[in-house]
Amino acid sequence: GLSRITVPDMSSSEIQDSERQSIDVDIVCVGLGPATGGFLTTLSRGLLRDDGTPEIASKVMPGMPLQVACYERADDIGFGVSGIATRARSLKESHPDLNAAEISLAAEITSEKVVYLLDPVGASRRSTTLRIADKIIKAFKWLPFFDAEALELPYIPPFLRKEGGFVFSIGQLMQWVGADLMSTGTVVVWPGTPVSGPLIQGEDVVGVRLVDQGVDKDGSPAAGYMPGMDIRAALTVVGDGPVGVVGHQLDEHFGLPEGNHQSEWAVGAKVVIDLPDDVKLEPGTIFHSFGFPEPEIFGFLYAHTESTVSAGIFVPSWFKNPTRTSYRYLQHWMMHPYFWRYLEGGRLRSWGAKSLQELSLIH
Repeated sequence: GLSRITVPDMSSSEIQDSERQSIDVDIVCVGLGPATGGFLTTLSRGLLRDDGTPEIASKVMPGMPLQVACYERADDIGFGVSGIATRARSLKESHPDLNAAEISLAAEITSEKVVYLLDPVGASRRSTTLRIADKIIKAFKWLPFFDAEALELPYIPPFLRKEGGFVFSIGQLMQWVGADLMSTGTVVVWPGTPVSGPLIQGEDVVGVRLVDQGVDKDGSPAAGYMPGMDIRAALTVVGDGPVGVVGHQLDEHFGLPEGNHQSEWAVGAKVVIDLPDDVKLEPGTIFHSFGFPEPEIFGFLYAHTESTVSAGIFVPSWFKNPTRTSYRYLQHWMMHPYFWRYLEGGRLRSWGAKSLQELSLIH
């Protein structure tokens, strides 16, 4: 049907109210990332009985199961270049028969190492104490766990240990999760459909509004203008990322409970590389590194197949250097002798960066 709806607290570029199409669903979700994917997977398995009848009847379509829709801004369900090594405890609970062979670029973890990288070029801003420690370490280069200007630690801290887990490409994993969801017939996923903001009536969130189409750079109607549709729902689930448009507007309108604000973010810069023809790594091999290009920067390398790896660094928010960027640090890290022996001559497939809650790096 058609309705006239006011959306409070929208930006100044928001089109003034006009006649918009409006549809009703029971649950609407914004953003199909791992969190929303997990929610929808669990939800979808409780919507139908064994005989195919609804476990919970829809309020907007009587006699049918709950009507569930998810809107994703990206053009495809799987996107991004993030690689991840995880114990996958929740994923295994959601998919008890999980088989890594069904998911592109996924592998069971076969080996993991924590590596302390020494500074092979003298460019790192190390403290005097750390420089002395490095000289002592280099005096024992003859030991078997010293390799290519790096010290392989004999112990892996529990928070880093991923034994029994998997290596994934987040993009490929989400494609698999999305396909699994849509195969159930209980969830509809709409990629390439950005949401402009929440629908707020009083102190209630009653759905979301899709982005207006056919507007100029100022947000004013242009040729082919089409108002974004309003999606009304009894439950709105927002998972549009750490700086998502909808989440940001909800925070501005309602605020967050004391102690839930996150103001410190790390930067994750990463690449996906096809290794040279003469270099092979066992799928599921993972490396954690620290010490170079700066002592505060952590690195990782995950082998998804024997010839495709994801690699990157985490730069903490409190690390300040006005002369070097995250990508410059990533280049320095990649060219450390310990990793460059694998990467030199490889082919860069994709690259990117993402903000990360710093607490998530240790949990």
